[in-house]
Amino acid sequence: MIRRHPVKTLVVALLAVVAVLTLAYVKRSEVPVPPTTAPKPGESLVVVGIGGLSWDDVSPEKTPTLWGLLRDGSAASVSVKTLGLTTCPVDGWSTVGAGESAGPAAESDRPECGPLPSVAGDATQGFRVIGYDAIAANSAQSEFRAQMGLLGDSFAKGNTCIQAVGPGAGLAAATSDGKVAKYSEFSVTTLVSDLAQCPVSIVDVGSLDATNPNPAQQVERINILERRLDQVVDAMPNGADLVVVSLSDRDRQERLRLLTATGPHYGPGLLASASTRTTGVAQLSDITATILQRGGVNPVVGIGGRALSVVPSANNSESTAATKLTVLTDIDTKADAMHRIVAPFLIIWLSTMVLALLALWWSVRRARPWNQRLTRQRGLRLVRLVSITGAAMPAATFLANLVPWWRWSENTIVLTVMLLGLVLVMSAGLAFISLSGPWSSSALGPLATMSALTAAVIGIDLITGSRLQISSIFGLQPLVGGRFYGMGNVAFALYASAVLLLCASMAHALVRREAPRLAVFAVVVIGGAALAVDVLPAWGADFGGPIALVPALGFLLMGVLGWKTSLRNVVLVLVVAGLVVGGVSYLDWRRPESERSHPGRFLQTVIDGGAWDVMSRKLWANVDLAIHLPLLLVVVVAITALGVYVLARPGAFGTEPLRRLLEEAPLLHRGLWSIVVMAVIGFLTNDSGAAIPPVATIFTVPLVISAVMHFLSIEARNAPVRRRRDRHHL
Repeated sequence: MIRRHPVKTLVVALLAVVAVLTLAYVKRSEVPVPPTTAPKPGESLVVVGIGGLSWDDVSPEKTPTLWGLLRDGSAASVSVKTLGLTTCPVDGWSTVGAGESAGPAAESDRPECGPLPSVAGDATQGFRVIGYDAIAANSAQSEFRAQMGLLGDSFAKGNTCIQAVGPGAGLAAATSDGKVAKYSEFSVTTLVSDLAQCPVSIVDVGSLDATNPNPAQQVERINILERRLDQVVDAMPNGADLVVVSLSDRDRQERLRLLTATGPHYGPGLLASASTRTTGVAQLSDITATILQRGGVNPVVGIGGRALSVVPSANNSESTAATKLTVLTDIDTKADAMHRIVAPFLIIWLSTMVLALLALWWSVRRARPWNQRLTRQRGLRLVRLVSITGAAMPAATFLANLVPWWRWSENTIVLTVMLLGLVLVMSAGLAFISLSGPWSSSALGPLATMSALTAAVIGIDLITGSRLQISSIFGLQPLVGGRFYGMGNVAFALYASAVLLLCASMAHALVRREAPRLAVFAVVVIGGAALAVDVLPAWGADFGGPIALVPALGFLLMGVLGWKTSLRNVVLVLVVAGLVVGGVSYLDWRRPESERSHPGRFLQTVIDGGAWDVMSRKLWANVDLAIHLPLLLVVVVAITALGVYVLARPGAFGTEPLRRLLEEAPLLHRGLWSIVVMAVIGFLTNDSGAAIPPVATIFTVPLVISAVMHFLSIEARNAPVRRRRDRHHL
């Protein structure tokens, strides 16, 4: 029923894949950003916080000071995401002081920003941040268990000082008890002496919480902040470096914000950070890490941020500055555009796909032999084409980032329609590849091809730097700030489902060809290569994914080997999964701290006794998501329960054709069960893991439908003709 395909060159092809991956990993730099420069005695750093500014506010005519910093120094877009969807000045300054997302309790995810907490006291009795304990308590109980006062405590432990100027700076420089060792209000008359007190100074020059509807008045408000910035530049010690960061949002709208650095250590160029592995993109915790590094002190506890470094540009000409500004605004524009259209894109695409499949299936069920326009065979082919085009959509959304679609319009509706069209064209191309060639005659051939294409698109992107994943429908969102490189949860669901279906299809073809050992070899090599791309620090740098993928691959491999699903075999698979994850984490941990990725950092957390905090954070992230989005939890549970029921009882709910297909291809049945295993474990062990089951469903269900439709076509083609007059209709 399902054709056997020649596999004479399979072993060579699989070994070539392993060789190429090994060579690519050896040649890939572990952290593709330049190293930072160690501070020398007598050098100083001034960090200026400005809230609410983005790169589209900057121009040589309207903001000459910021333009000069962009031209003569290094720059980046900074993600200011903290505890809520939008960030107020108090959240941004708290995060700089804690090195992790921090801030006070808020009434909503988009709160109205209030004034910064004041700093009381004097030089004799000492200074203290008013209301500091409440902010510290909420930060400690939040998702990231942030330790307020980390920056101040680290400098105190290092027997050096940090000067704070202004209330925001006082909040950032305070120690864990809320005290500020050196503090002064912003005053032009004392600014020179204030900035000469310590090797590192932090200055709060104010923020813009809302946009003035009058453009001229809005520019004047920005110029007021620029004049304060000019006063800081004039008062800085000679030879000091200057970092200017916009650390809060404006108009209660999340955006990437402005970051510049100038001075002896920061020449013309773009800023980079090992925490994002992306030139031109940083996060607030990188500011904390930069302050600590330039102050020559170590953090009292580990943080996720890394000190900023510079990718130099050719010169500091006006044209080079204009090019830098274009790059930075493009990063922000793309992130903002994707953030706005994700929901409408998925709603329109998925609803259209479901309605189209239902309409076509209804037509197929009503097809009659005398209907020349829509025979049953033609209807089955249409359903197969639509379903496999739907399965191609996730890979097409990544490939769409090869085209600068975000530049085409500022209107959300127009952008959504344009991206839908672009993705449809690319999905059709992928579907054409899957339905062409010798593999298309087999029911599982197009399924295996589309799985291979999807896994290849995601895997190659990881190997080459995760560029397609940044600001894509199923990729990484810089505005969310959770991850900037490697494998995210949503992409993992697609990648793992594709790998498992590919392994199951290949094993089925080889077992039918009476090559069971080669089937085992294929699953081990394909699964092992996919796992390496996912977990290795230079590529996927994924910690939670392998915890779900290894047991799923082990479950599939047991079926290929003919092993029973006994307690002993399940324990063996779990032990192997633990060894794989533990081994990679250990090797990553052996590297310098600045070069560690997620697995190595988790092992260090385990050594420090914080493993439970991380695991509980992941668990409570899912619980919190379920509380705030109960409909999502219902959908996840319903999808999982329905999938388990149909797989346990094929033929239920009108899935009789699926039952016959699974009887012909029992390893496909095993592969679908392995996807359920992966989705359940991924849901339980990853923060925001609730996205894994539905995303796996979006990819898997259309592929299975296409395979069933092709299987029905083969059945109809091979069935005997019952009546002579019906022969010409088949």
